Amino acid sequence: MILKSISVDCVIFGFQNNKINVLLWQADPGLLEKFLTTTQEYEESKEIFEKNPALKSDQYWGLIGTHLPTDEDLDDYAKKILQVATGLKDIFLKQFQTFGSKDRVPHYRVLTVAYYALINPEYHNLELSSIAKSVKWFEIDKLPELIFDSKEIIHRALKKLREEVQYHPLGFHLLPDKFTLTQLQTLYEVILGKSLDTRNFRKKIQNMDLLIDTNEKQTNVAHRAAKLYSFDVEIYNHLKEEGLNFRI
Repeated sequence: MILKSISVDCVIFGFQNNKINVLLWQADPGLLEKFLTTTQEYEESKEIFEKNPALKSDQYWGLIGTHLPTDEDLDDYAKKILQVATGLKDIFLKQFQTFGSKDRVPHYRVLTVAYYALINPEYHNLELSSIAKSVKWFEIDKLPELIFDSKEIIHRALKKLREEVQYHPLGFHLLPDKFTLTQLQTLYEVILGKSLDTRNFRKKIQNMDLLIDTNEKQTNVAHRAAKLYSFDVEIYNHLKEEGLNFRI
């Protein structure tokens, strides 16, 4: 059985070509057969799915998610639907808000528990599943037609990311394993939507001892090759326990 009044949605952010992107999908109508396994369930719940614009027109896109089964935990199911729909697993995923406006879904009262995820698209292979008709990255400022209040959820997720990235090193989830200080600064500037003083930014980052010098440099670049760094997760976890103030 599924809970008709509770759904899970995932806002998946990716950093590519110096832009923040969002991963959206168009679910296949066959989704009904995947989640509604009995005639009674179908009759009770088909209206929720059949009135979803994304299931009737290629014009509409939505966030990756669906209604919560009665026998699933929220956090576990968010990870599960994400993996089933895209093949993505072991990625940063955090619950950030519940959306419950009475008219957010026109034909039925539905509360949505929203999560945001952070990945680097160049290092994760999307695997289109049988429940997805299409999965595609869109730039945050060039979103297509979205169903229900998906645009508001995306904007709230971005706002939350901008708040948290200033105090927690979440940005490292959007970078490759080895990166330059310029790439790191560019990422934070794109997320925060403002320019940062290069000298101060690098001083703050390096004083935290969170970066590991890989003793490697960029290759195949037209400009002077820059040093490559990686993020020291163990040191971060240790400093966090001691009250690390990660303030950009």
